[in-house]
Amino acid sequence: MTAPDVVPPMQAWPANWGERRPGRNVGMLWVGIALFAIAAAMVSFSGGDAGPLWSGAVLALFGLTALVVAARRPFGRGRMQLVDTARLAGGRTSTTDVRVHFVPERLAGAAALLLSAVWAMVLTAATAVAVQMGAAGRPQAFLGAAVLGLLAALFAYAATRGTVARYRFNAFGRRPVGLAIGSDGVFLVRVGETLHVPWAVIRRVEAEVTEPRRGVDRAPLIRLRLDPERAIGTGSAQAPATVTVAAAMLQMHPQVAWSALHGFHRSPSSRAILGTPSGQLLLDEWCASAPTA
Repeated sequence: MTAPDVVPPMQAWPANWGERRPGRNVGMLWVGIALFAIAAAMVSFSGGDAGPLWSGAVLALFGLTALVVAARRPFGRGRMQLVDTARLAGGRTSTTDVRVHFVPERLAGAAALLLSAVWAMVLTAATAVAVQMGAAGRPQAFLGAAVLGLLAALFAYAATRGTVARYRFNAFGRRPVGLAIGSDGVFLVRVGETLHVPWAVIRRVEAEVTEPRRGVDRAPLIRLRLDPERAIGTGSAQAPATVTVAAAMLQMHPQVAWSALHGFHRSPSSRAILGTPSGQLLLDEWCASAPTA
């Protein structure tokens, strides 16, 4: 491997990211178990009535969703791969990189995709029922229909986007969604566009976290502060002044993504190793040394 003084070391875990090794969501595990217990009790005492049976089925669906959330690891444990730049950019960028190290987005599991599709169908059916109730002379039901319709659309979007991401990851010749780094710059491959950000365009690399939301842990983010006049977008949009990398959504530990972006940004002389087998070995060592979650 390249001498230690030529390449940046693995960067320390940013203090504002919080806990370095978060555990699985034990609270959601107990919520799922409790909901299954309540659903079983409702079904067993329903006496065949449709109302308790349907209510129990919905509670069981809630419980299954909670268990899937509890089983998901907080961070990915994948690795970057050497790929041809043409596969990511489709030949529509002026980068000098021939090969780059690429890591795809963390894919939703089959269970999560199935649950999203089921919730979309259930909520769509509930929306139709609420609309019928409103048309039958109960206008307050239209408010419920609007809320249910919005939730159905969100679950449908999640299922569709997750399915597209898995298809792109598995299909030959398709561009999977994710992050790539090379000696010339950074690629952000999204569903609708690919953004190439040369290292020279990046002014700062900052560690931040997602906005706090009730019941949801704050996740690591990496912000690239750019000179927007020099960034190159190969999609439909002009490069913004700030680009966000959702580190927790990648198939690798966030500390490795932070080390790659922050370390190589601060060490221009070390970027020659990127896109080479030596660079791949370095990144593999970082991935192997990242803490397990």
